[in-house]
Amino acid sequence: MRITRRLVTKVTVTLHAITAVTMHVIRTFPVHVITVVAWVTTRVLMAVRVGVIACHTAYRGTASRLQLLP
Repeated sequence: MRITRRLVTKVTVTLHAITAVTMHVIRTFPVHVITVVAWVTTRVLMAVRVGVIACHTAYRGTASRLQLLP
């Protein structure tokens, strides 16, 4: 029972800390900045995904031409 209470207390304190930091960041930076950062992050991740797919496709094409794949 004690371990459960300690765990609940730690989780509660952690959640409060995360909430406080998040609210501070939201107050510090304007919504516009957060939106721009989110947009840029999304675009970068999409570009990386396209690059990975292209490399994988090119590798498969080369491998099958060289008869490396069954």
